[in-house]
Amino acid sequence: MTNQVVIGFAKTQSSSFPLKTTITDNTDSQELKTNDTYTVTSQSLGTIGEGQVLTHMSVTGATGLCYAGVLRNGQIVALCQSLGSYSLGGQPKYLPISPGPLRLVAGDQIIVRTEA
Repeated sequence: MTNQVVIGFAKTQSSSFPLKTTITDNTDSQELKTNDTYTVTSQSLGTIGEGQVLTHMSVTGATGLCYAGVLRNGQIVALCQSLGSYSLGGQPKYLPISPGPLRLVAGDQIIVRTEA
């Protein structure tokens, strides 16, 4: 199995959070956490942004991303519509999450699946 660094940004109504995690390819439901270069420690989105309303998100990987979304209590409650791949020359823009703005609660996670 191979690994790749996945980066992105999660934007709420009051702030933005840089995201960065090394993900193992072809493995479901791996968490994308905050970039510890900017947030001191790597944290789940629901921990650092509890109570804020998530509005936009973008996620980029080295090769391929299958999906990215917000997981709450075992269910995907929001999807990232902006996925990019460096190998395809794509750098996504912020797009609204689907189905719409989401108030973050403790335990919310951004999960992703990558493909080599």
